[in-house]
Amino acid sequence: MRLSSFRPSRPTLLNLAAAGALTVLAGCAHLSPNSESRPAITSGPAGDAFYTPPATLPEGKHGDVIWARDLTNEAALPSAGQNWLVLYRSTNIAGEPIAVSGTVAIPKGTPPEGGWPVISWTHGTTGIADVCAPSKNGPDYLDRDYVSGINVTLDQWVQRGYAVVKTDYEGLGTPGTHPYLNGPSEARGATDMVLAARQVSPALSRDWLVMGHSQGGQAAAYAAYLGPIYAQDLNLTGAIAISPASHISVQIQYIETHPDMPGSAFTPLILASLAHSAPGVDLDKLLTEEGRKRIGMVNEGCIGELRRPDGWAITNNKLLNTNADFKALNAAAASLTDVENVRPSVPLLVLQADHDHIVLKPFTDMMVARFKNLGVQVDYRTYPIQGQAPAVHRDTVPASLADAMDWANQYLPAARH
Repeated sequence: MRLSSFRPSRPTLLNLAAAGALTVLAGCAHLSPNSESRPAITSGPAGDAFYTPPATLPEGKHGDVIWARDLTNEAALPSAGQNWLVLYRSTNIAGEPIAVSGTVAIPKGTPPEGGWPVISWTHGTTGIADVCAPSKNGPDYLDRDYVSGINVTLDQWVQRGYAVVKTDYEGLGTPGTHPYLNGPSEARGATDMVLAARQVSPALSRDWLVMGHSQGGQAAAYAAYLGPIYAQDLNLTGAIAISPASHISVQIQYIETHPDMPGSAFTPLILASLAHSAPGVDLDKLLTEEGRKRIGMVNEGCIGELRRPDGWAITNNKLLNTNADFKALNAAAASLTDVENVRPSVPLLVLQADHDHIVLKPFTDMMVARFKNLGVQVDYRTYPIQGQAPAVHRDTVPASLADAMDWANQYLPAARH
């Protein structure tokens, strides 16, 4: 079964200019002050049409803004002086130019010399359906509790004088399949988000730090390796990985050999992503008839829907074909998702709860040990948070905030103290 066979149809961008929703070409609107060297910024259309780029992307390079508009939903950070929704150019897993969406929050007041320091936030798992893009957060957003809770913490970074930019990642909200846990894709999205934000506002510094949670913790560690190579005009000073996903291939192999285990809501996201990313991964062969029926949920709901009894909350042997050949899947997971295989080139802070039942501490311990053996500058801190999953996993973000801010201030000084 091809993943595209159960992907929902997307609205087509039709005659927006005639409807007065979009100004294009030479008459485009300027959304923020731009120096003469900065490109003019086109005002993006209202509603979900914002996420559908022109059939042919405007000429440019990765990190260039396609269009932008004021951000007024719950994805906006309340302490910011300006909040923007941005559609920008990035690079997909095939090396082709694509459009990716994200948000920009700029502190109030006068920026310091050199501009506001930038935090590029890489979000945790919400899902791979377009409705799961965090920039769509609002009353009807399916993962509102998680994203709104994270935004409370991110707003405190804005109060400290950091511009906070947040990528939705490749294919999440925008056309194409989101390659969940594909480290290079996530890293490019996070890095290009900074380039795009600096086009939206000249008040942003070229100095930046990447920070993320769970899936985003893995993305942050990947960006710590790829970011300085991919965008040499920027200055990545450090990375903060909170509860970072790692050793995905090992965990997949454990599932394969323990078919009586309850299924995890993360498994169908990984399967769908790897089937999209690696041609040798054939879901028809890897899934049972019941699994093939249920896998389509990944393009309809978010992580909460996948946790329901009619989602992936039955035993693995009812969903996975235990007689299948998983070699292609395992190889794809090892090459595309296992962040412990890369070598971050900037200082790295890793923050982990002792009793996290989603990202297990032993895996994070092994990741940190490997990085240290490779000579990476790693600061590793753990927290004795008590509770149930996913609360402990999520609570690591606010619980570690003070440590994260103190550490960040060493490598990317805050504009306000």
